[in-house]
Amino acid sequence: SLKQPFSIYLTADRPDGINGLNGKKKIEKGQSGYCSEVMVCPEREGTGFLEIRFLGVPIRRVNLLVMKMPEIIPGGHAIGVLVAKEGVIISGHLPVRDDSGKEYYPAQEGGIKVGDLLIAINGQTIHRLSDVEALIQSESQKGFPLTLTIIREGKPLELKIIPVKKVNPDRGLVTYLLGLYIEDPAAGVGTLTYYNPKSGRYGALGHKIVGFGNREVQLANGRIVSARITGINHSNRGEPGEKIGVFSGNADIIGDISANTQIGIFGGLLNNLNNYWYPLPIPVSTISEVRPGPAEILTVLSGDEIGRFSIEIQKVYYQSNLRDKGMVIKVTDPELLLKTGGIIQGMSGSPIIQNGKLVGAITHVFVNDPTRGYGVFAEWMLQMEDNLIEMGRKFAS
Repeated sequence: SLKQPFSIYLTADRPDGINGLNGKKKIEKGQSGYCSEVMVCPEREGTGFLEIRFLGVPIRRVNLLVMKMPEIIPGGHAIGVLVAKEGVIISGHLPVRDDSGKEYYPAQEGGIKVGDLLIAINGQTIHRLSDVEALIQSESQKGFPLTLTIIREGKPLELKIIPVKKVNPDRGLVTYLLGLYIEDPAAGVGTLTYYNPKSGRYGALGHKIVGFGNREVQLANGRIVSARITGINHSNRGEPGEKIGVFSGNADIIGDISANTQIGIFGGLLNNLNNYWYPLPIPVSTISEVRPGPAEILTVLSGDEIGRFSIEIQKVYYQSNLRDKGMVIKVTDPELLLKTGGIIQGMSGSPIIQNGKLVGAITHVFVNDPTRGYGVFAEWMLQMEDNLIEMGRKFAS
């Protein structure tokens, strides 16, 4: 709060001045006055500034940008994240030995890197993890180097790899080895944060998708799919719980992933999504409107039914730059505490609603107190979406 002898000098770009100061219904452009606090109630979009003066000397200037916040449909839907619609991710290399005991790294020596997306062997598409082993064995028997098709930084590459042959002397069984660790492109279960019915775009998770060892994950034709929650592993102090979800891959695709950022994933949805609790769009809150106090989250605990649960926003960090941890929240809902123990993996992206506005999304859990965690501001997520759209336009032009 500002106390006398501080004064506030008000200005406006429009010639019709400013409505209201210290009880005056209208003041002219540039007039000043004394007050202990300032509340700006704009009537239209535009720019201006407040200037704080001490004994008539300017000591601080606050720029004002007035803009209308968009309205969105809150999420809460359980989603599965597919880094790619086909293929497997290379997560590591391991040494293999031939019959003489000599050690090789065939895939690494052939140019395969951790993080590559392996989509085909000798032209045959890989749909699941088991396809890789089957194709290595069947194609290697032909006696030629294998052609591995990968996606790296969004571009397809073909690399020739010579597998290491190994014979089991007891059983006479021949196996061929590439020395690879691989993982499924499904990055797990999360929660949709919002859907913008005007743009057809969405935001989800509230944090970045990372691979094994916190490595960067390539999103080559990434997709989100509808998921069903089949079980819950309860959170305990030091042991965060998780949602157990299932999805059918390509059959359940509901949208694409165009960006993987520090405050969530973003993309477009194929169709409109419905929300039982909020069938109509609600406003997105500005950061300055978020207050410590009661709020609610939307998330799925069983099947695909979105639940509504009470929380408390305990602390708000009024940020001026885009960051991922904007508030501290605490689960207070008895049902949610009973079923989950607090915040669990898979809740990331669950929308936080306060006073009828989307204020943010759950991002992280406190390991030593799973009833508490962090949230990211919805305003930052919408700003990120706008930035991505603008970047797409510039790239297209």
